[in-house]
Amino acid sequence: MNSLLSRRDSQVQAMEQTLKHAEKNLGEICSILASYTRKTAKLRDKADLLVTQLFDFSSTEGPELQVGLKNLAEDLAMVQDYRQAQVERLETRVVAPLRAYGDIVKKKRMDLNTFNADLNREQKELQKLEKIQLRSPADRQSISQAEVNVQKASSNAQHSIKQLEETITNFQSQKLEDIKKIFIDFITVEMHFHAKALEVYSHTYYNLEAVDTQNDLQLFSSRIRMSDSQGWALNSSASPLINHYSRFPTTSSKDHVLSSPQIFKSGPSHRQQHNQQEELTMRPYSNLQRQSGDRK
Repeated sequence: MNSLLSRRDSQVQAMEQTLKHAEKNLGEICSILASYTRKTAKLRDKADLLVTQLFDFSSTEGPELQVGLKNLAEDLAMVQDYRQAQVERLETRVVAPLRAYGDIVKKKRMDLNTFNADLNREQKELQKLEKIQLRSPADRQSISQAEVNVQKASSNAQHSIKQLEETITNFQSQKLEDIKKIFIDFITVEMHFHAKALEVYSHTYYNLEAVDTQNDLQLFSSRIRMSDSQGWALNSSASPLINHYSRFPTTSSKDHVLSSPQIFKSGPSHRQQHNQQEELTMRPYSNLQRQSGDRK
């Protein structure tokens, strides 16, 4: 009997380890793949922002680069559609089945706890029988009743262990098949996305290679030269006027020196004139302030 109980304890420990490892490892894998899916969705959002910026940038460039950038933006947008499908498939085919294993493991652990209760009941009945045999070896009625209880508890425990063995075996079999399918689906989703993205990006690459940047550069250079020629024309039209005024005689330095003292003697200084102008300009503002102050 003791060897039987020891063997059952080993079985229970093996089952507990199976559930413990499944709960720990599958839970961590589920958490990592859920984060992977969320970051893929964030990458999609950033790419959408890049598409918008490329469209805005293309409107400021020459015709060749403008077409190239628009094609690039459209292809990037197409790839993000594939990425959206990738996110949805990862969520439904990979993350959701892994997340479901949390409830599955909890249910199997409840079955294991039920078996442990039956096993503990069997051990208690055995202990009662041993005590009765030691204390009252002549009490055949009590011993017989205790033996019946032990037999009944052992039968229940044996029935429970068979059910639990079948349950844990089915759990392990289903887990192996599910893990295989989940990661096949994961690789399939990734392959599908990257194949579509490679197809689009190959087309994008050849479109960008076909952009004639020299054509845009020539157009830009022609605009710059046109602006320079217009500026030269303005300078040329202004030069006769300058030549016209240059023909008038200028005041000599001697006349300037002789007339300067008369100016300083007869008129107010430059600083005084500046102060008078400040008074004229500041006065209306001060009067306005004063009037507004009177109203208050």
